[in-house]
Amino acid sequence: MDNTEGRAGLRKKYYGRVHYAWVVAFAGALAMLCGLGLARFAFGMMLPSMSVSLGLNYGQGGLLGFANMAGYLIAVLLAPLILPRLGTRATATASLGLITVSMLGLALVEDFFLLCAIYVVTGIGSGGVVLPSMSVMSHWFRPSHRGLASGIVMSGPGFGIVLSGFVVPRLGGFYGLQPWQTGWLIFALICACVAGLAFGLIRNHPDHFSLPPFGRAAEMVPGPETRQSSGKIRLLAHMGLIFAIYGATYMLYVTFIVTSMVDTYGLSAAKAGSLWAWFGFLSIFSGVLFGVISDRIGRRKGMAVAFAALATAYLLVGFGGGVLWLYASIILFGLAAWSVPVIMAASAGDFFGPAASANALAALTLAFSAGQAAGPVVAGFVAEQAGSFGISYAASGGAAILAIFLTFLLKPPVVSSE
Repeated sequence: MDNTEGRAGLRKKYYGRVHYAWVVAFAGALAMLCGLGLARFAFGMMLPSMSVSLGLNYGQGGLLGFANMAGYLIAVLLAPLILPRLGTRATATASLGLITVSMLGLALVEDFFLLCAIYVVTGIGSGGVVLPSMSVMSHWFRPSHRGLASGIVMSGPGFGIVLSGFVVPRLGGFYGLQPWQTGWLIFALICACVAGLAFGLIRNHPDHFSLPPFGRAAEMVPGPETRQSSGKIRLLAHMGLIFAIYGATYMLYVTFIVTSMVDTYGLSAAKAGSLWAWFGFLSIFSGVLFGVISDRIGRRKGMAVAFAALATAYLLVGFGGGVLWLYASIILFGLAAWSVPVIMAASAGDFFGPAASANALAALTLAFSAGQAAGPVVAGFVAEQAGSFGISYAASGGAAILAIFLTFLLKPPVVSSE
């Protein structure tokens, strides 16, 4: 029996009629639970108690968020060099290991500058999980299901947010450690377990099992290879600007919304944690929802709908109409939270083809990371002067409306024959 027959037999024996693409997608969701849900978004839940324990002001909280984004940016810059050599499986597993080690450091260090340095390492691990987990979907899925697959992967952070929302407010001290330090220890253990699962389940390409990508074969139309290099660069710049706006606005929201719940709306830490968990629960479905929408009505229209929901969410808290407006904002933001990254990841495969999707997504994520890095820092220092984050949320709403207009100036995606 040759190697191909052996792989086919293994596939039949263990996976039945379920295409292994779905296993890779759900393994990617687990990796993203740690890479984004715990390594990045749990920080917003940890920040109030860290600030009280360590005496941090709004500006320092923003700088910690910037440190994470700086690490993420480093990972994005290195991804085009590392990912082709190591592949998705090894890169994601090693990055989850890096996150685990850095979280142990966060639990044991109290010096602000050392915390910033360690959180840079956490950001590197986050970027090393996100890029391969999202870009590999272009190998395993055809355009007909690429948005849905990306949405499944992006459901992972929502589970992480739900976990942090329920766990962090209920934490106690552990052998002299503060509750937030105990939280980082628990998250480190979870990330270590997921690293093992990622290594066991993720595969780099359907060729590993002699499988075709999952989905309907597209009609033979001019594919991404017909685009001129100058056109690709303009397209990347245009999409990158849109992604940067999303990065700045959404990162501002997730970094400071729990702080706003406590300081501006007067909610208790437990109530804020419950609302954060509800946001996480809703966000589980946001990627799948907008992935399917973009598969059905197109990437451009889907992205416009997404930014309309985000703009409304930002403006509701920006103009501070009361707790009911806060609830409405959290619902809208939760339902659209991961919409733009999902559509961007699917669009990278549609525009540039599976072979080039990882590099295209890395370039887009570079702009995204720049936005993420700037958003919390600017908002933190503006809040120091204004006394709240209202101005920053309102400005985010205006930026999201601008993104809607920029989205409609995009050319419709070109469907590849791959």
